[in-house]
Amino acid sequence: MGNTKFSILITLLSCMGKKESPYTKVSVNKQLELLEKIHKTPIKRRWCFQCLADLIGAGMITRRPRHKHETDGTIRQLSSLVAFTLKGARFLVAKRVGGSLLLLKSILAWMKNQDKRFPEAGEISPVRSEEIDPIGLRRLEDLAEKVFQPF
Repeated sequence: MGNTKFSILITLLSCMGKKESPYTKVSVNKQLELLEKIHKTPIKRRWCFQCLADLIGAGMITRRPRHKHETDGTIRQLSSLVAFTLKGARFLVAKRVGGSLLLLKSILAWMKNQDKRFPEAGEISPVRSEEIDPIGLRRLEDLAEKVFQPF
């Protein structure tokens, strides 16, 4: 994975903040602004969309487009909802990115609650939540608990 895609992942993570929702509504224009400001990586809009498509293809994130239907019959495009997958969260935790463990923990909590809002279970993990190995899930929870223990 190149530096630009890694920077985009970190930017998306930082745009999520400390919310309980496992997604962000950040626009591409804001992503470009943050990439240039924080990561000193000026890129064009088209390359940002290509990087997002590559990250979606790699299974790191999912994206759901949104539209608003106006009263006069027109349709206005809104910024997409972008969510990290379990694979993407694990990748960021392996790279020791700050806040990624909180993301992984919130995804695991979200999967247990069987929440029906966005993102859906198929968008977070490629397998259905019923097919997730309970032992593997427990190992992830134990890892998260060990990391959050005070020294």
